[in-house]
Amino acid sequence: MTISGRRRFGMVAIVAALGVAAIGVASVRADPVPDLPPVAGDELLASSLAALARPFTIAGEVETRFDLGIPQIPSSLSGGAGGGLMGALSFVTGDQRYKVWRSPDGVRIAHLLAFAEQDLVVSSSDAWSWDSSDMSAVHFGFPGMQLWGADPSATAARDADLLGIARRALDAVAPYADVSVDTSSTVAGRPAYGLVLTPRSTLTLVGRIAIAIDAETRLPLRFQVFPRGSDVAAFAAGFTSVSFDAIDPSMFSFTPPPGTTVRQAADVIAEARDRADGDGTPPVSDPWVFGRGFDVRVALRLDSPLPDGASALLPYAGPLVSAITVERDGQTWLLVGPVSVATLEEDAASLP
Repeated sequence: MTISGRRRFGMVAIVAALGVAAIGVASVRADPVPDLPPVAGDELLASSLAALARPFTIAGEVETRFDLGIPQIPSSLSGGAGGGLMGALSFVTGDQRYKVWRSPDGVRIAHLLAFAEQDLVVSSSDAWSWDSSDMSAVHFGFPGMQLWGADPSATAARDADLLGIARRALDAVAPYADVSVDTSSTVAGRPAYGLVLTPRSTLTLVGRIAIAIDAETRLPLRFQVFPRGSDVAAFAAGFTSVSFDAIDPSMFSFTPPPGTTVRQAADVIAEARDRADGDGTPPVSDPWVFGRGFDVRVALRLDSPLPDGASALLPYAGPLVSAITVERDGQTWLLVGPVSVATLEEDAASLP
């Protein structure tokens, strides 16, 4: 399905949640190493997950870095001015800057571009995305939604920021990792513990996940994913400034500026589905799943071949993820996972 990342800030947040593949943070500063009381790794992890599960207030600036290991995005995939899946990825890969606000009243994320800004604004009863480059907005209605309740759409909205992504990532991979405590550090002016998750899997491309945990609030301030055998993070994100002060609830309300073209999310989704039916994007069947935790990978059976531009990138062997296509009995399969191409090829031999 062809989706413009430039016009749909919500997709920027989602791509960033699935990837969960590698965040690169602000330049390292020569801050003193704080002297913090010792804490066991399991205790530090548990306290951080508990802090993330409770309503909290945080605001600040975030810098991210995402290295896909692709030297150049082909124009056939970027779709010209930012279109297509790779066009969407171009808005989260490399160095990116954000401002974030989060409290029990809502979530607001501002993606700061060179000559534009994209905003996602979520309150307890409404949500908007806005793009200043073409003065367009998409309205998402959540009637009766309680942001901190059990409603699935509320949970997705609440977890659209860095802290929500960190919580989901920790929940997913912690059972499959050895947990330890590394050297403490200072992040965004705050003393922080260093939490390290080392995968037990021998198949995964992930070497370790390093998380800087605020010593007082136990909230993650920096998140880095390192490829196996490398000291350079392929994926990293972290606060460069942070505040835990109360946030005015009006920060989570949004009124489209004069001249903005407003569209309803239901209409946008319907149009995207119509485009997918006619642009050659292959539909997929239910996935086959191999492995679990750090080495989980999926195989998708495509009802038609990939477009030439996409297939030109395959096989893909990135620092944290690989992807291949194979033909089995006249069917095309796409296999993706945080493992080597060789492992995906072995999985392909088990497909029906």
